Amino acid sequence: MSSILFNISILFPVTYAKLIEVYENFLILNFIYLARLMKVNRFLLSWVIIVGIFFICSSSYSQKKAKNSKPIKNVEETVIATVGSENITFADLEKAYSKNLAKKNSPLYSLPKDSLMDFLNLYVRYRLKVNDALARGLDKDSATREEIRNNRRLLAETYFFEKELVNPNVEKMLRYRDWEAQISYIFVQFPADNPDTLPTYKRAMKLIDMLKNGADFAKLAKDSSNDRESAERGGLVLNYFTGGKVQRQIEDAVFSLKPGEFYPYPIKTKFGYFIVKLNKLQPRVKVKGRHILIAITPDRDSTSAFKKADSLYNLLKAGVDFSILAEENSDDPQSSMRGGDFGGWYSRSGGLEPSGKFFTSSFEDALFNLKDGEISQPVRTEYGFHIIRRDSTSKFNKDEDREDLKRTYKRLYFETDKKELIEKLQKNYGFFVNEGILSKLLSSVDTTKTVLDTAWFKSIPTDIKNEVLFGILNKLYTVGEFVNILKSKSEFRTTALTRAGLLNAIDRVVRPVVLDKATENLESQIPEFASIVKEFSDGILLFKVEALEVWDKLKFDTTFARQYWEKNKSKYKTYPVYDVHEIYVMNDSLARVIYEKLTKEGANFEDLAGQYTQRANFREKKGYWGKISTKDNNLARKLHEMNAQEGSIIGPIKYDDGFSIVRVNKYEPEREKTFEEAIPDFATDVQEILQKQLLENWLAQAKKRIPVKIYEQKLMSVVSTLKKQNK
Repeated sequence: MSSILFNISILFPVTYAKLIEVYENFLILNFIYLARLMKVNRFLLSWVIIVGIFFICSSSYSQKKAKNSKPIKNVEETVIATVGSENITFADLEKAYSKNLAKKNSPLYSLPKDSLMDFLNLYVRYRLKVNDALARGLDKDSATREEIRNNRRLLAETYFFEKELVNPNVEKMLRYRDWEAQISYIFVQFPADNPDTLPTYKRAMKLIDMLKNGADFAKLAKDSSNDRESAERGGLVLNYFTGGKVQRQIEDAVFSLKPGEFYPYPIKTKFGYFIVKLNKLQPRVKVKGRHILIAITPDRDSTSAFKKADSLYNLLKAGVDFSILAEENSDDPQSSMRGGDFGGWYSRSGGLEPSGKFFTSSFEDALFNLKDGEISQPVRTEYGFHIIRRDSTSKFNKDEDREDLKRTYKRLYFETDKKELIEKLQKNYGFFVNEGILSKLLSSVDTTKTVLDTAWFKSIPTDIKNEVLFGILNKLYTVGEFVNILKSKSEFRTTALTRAGLLNAIDRVVRPVVLDKATENLESQIPEFASIVKEFSDGILLFKVEALEVWDKLKFDTTFARQYWEKNKSKYKTYPVYDVHEIYVMNDSLARVIYEKLTKEGANFEDLAGQYTQRANFREKKGYWGKISTKDNNLARKLHEMNAQEGSIIGPIKYDDGFSIVRVNKYEPEREKTFEEAIPDFATDVQEILQKQLLENWLAQAKKRIPVKIYEQKLMSVVSTLKKQNK
């Protein structure tokens, strides 16, 4: 489709990276245990937690539901463990399980008893750590509180925009996806050499007035539209479209109409104004079908083609198998091999899957006028006559459409809508900039520089530093306060000292204030948000307390390490090492000649290496490799396989696409490593043992301060009840 409307239509990707699903399945407690298994340090762990926040936020976590659990509230509220004053119910454990790395198709109550108890103990340990952190008052630490606030802000921003922008817009587009529309349009183009759009608007309004007074849309399009291709068809767009496939402003206008109506206002785009009319509106479905083509060729005129098609149609009415007739008679070579089958689902707005090709209008109309199982009479197209059979009909998958439209919205409209929403909120919250003071500030600085210039602020007069530059929510910011923000915060270092640069910086100062205010009651509005904020807050507390009790105390204990090595030193051995000279040549005949000279004539190895070796940069070294180990050198491995002895000359060996003759100067066999040599091999194991000891000692002490009780009998009673109720 080459018309202007569809040249600017939206094409969307069909694939989507699902990396976020990894993080959706994580319980906060698993960050620590995963880190231990991966042997990562606490800095990497902190990074994992932060990345987890971003991924979980971007995944619209609130829309995910457990598919296989059937919660029975009264039973699941049974307390199955206590940690201090905190009650842990089966529902709490089930929620943790549903977000863990557990199998989604296996509900918690179906786990074997041992696995269930293991998971409960793991969860109880997690809650014990969090409760210990709370008992120490870590949640009141200013640095921790700031970290929790920042993480909440990240989460809140995502949830807020999902709630206010993404979800409502996607659902609106999803409603459009129920339909497929065929339209006509008149395009009034902006003049290329005139930025004034008013004359174009007036022209578009004049055309609309003519339509309101009864003018024929097709004739007006043919006479007046600047898109000459569609104008020749009276403005008709041959193919249907559905939600998310054309520019939003056109889509909104079209789906507000009834068939036969035109939109009473010109629709502005960056190219010009569109005047649109809705011709047809059909339910969006996809169909499978088949056809038999009787082509019109130089050897077969239209009359003969029709007669043959009509005779085949009569045979089909008499009960002859469509597939057989298609294979034997259809002039469409691709579909005839499949018994006439199209080869995929077809829809008016999407074409044939997966190619996206569209049928001609007459063929498409005939196909969609049929019911499943019906056969059309011969249909004329530019190719000949078709007999069409509609096999089956299917609706589109709403969930797939929703995800597709979400990607589309975020890619094309989200940033614009977000900017507009923030500006609206700023206005509602009383945001202002004192233009007079801003002008004075600009006149006092070098506007060719940025905040990276360490002296940029020194020229600002003292008398304006106490003047109010901007304000929001009854909070006033003076010039001096703004300057201090620019000086102290790294994210402002590249701020240009221009009007645009300073206004952008003001906006970045104001934005967190705006979002904090807009999201202050989000926990009460979205229970899922409240839950995930608590989880991440607990995760931060857990990380802080485990750092104090484990990571910060984890030092390499030489005495313990030596004890460990003494018990396990037989496992740590050196690799065999060879000290060698080599003569490397590409020709096997030359290699044999050199070998003969060395072994039978007693020629000097270094002299021949300096004369003949062809390995890059080795001739000047007279073929000397030095020490090579079987750990990381293939030549050494070959020598070891051949049981090469010290002082021997080995070769020629086929190696590196050539031939090597090697003299073994010295051989160091495998031996046990010394303590110092073995440290890199066992240090991780030692650290893991020490880490586990620190962890277990800490938890043992924590249990003395915070009593832990597990009610196994109650747990198994709940499991038994749920199994019976879910049979």
